[in-house]
Amino acid sequence: MQRAGSRQLANVKANLKASAVSSSALVLPFMILELLNRRSFREGFPIPLFIAMWLLPFAFTLILIPTVAALRHKRNSASDRFITLLSLALLILIGLLWAGIIADQLPCFLGVPNCD
Repeated sequence: MQRAGSRQLANVKANLKASAVSSSALVLPFMILELLNRRSFREGFPIPLFIAMWLLPFAFTLILIPTVAALRHKRNSASDRFITLLSLALLILIGLLWAGIIADQLPCFLGVPNCD
């Protein structure tokens, strides 16, 4: 029993680490673009924007990893299918939100004046 608990804890830690690394890798290029292209403008760095941009892919991968594992194990109970469908719907929603933020803020990242 103890081993299963420690194995689950290790899986949770690995999932958190993978989510943090992948979301950081997705957001870092946009942060660099913001720093390079907007430094001549007299405005502050949009920290809340980048927090939201980091949290969305973090949540996406945090949901995606166990969903893919469940699909690989081909669990067929009704509750597992419902949770998988709910997870997929949530993944689509998070992906659309993240894509919407990127599309909205892309001119700012590229240095367009008065982009907001």
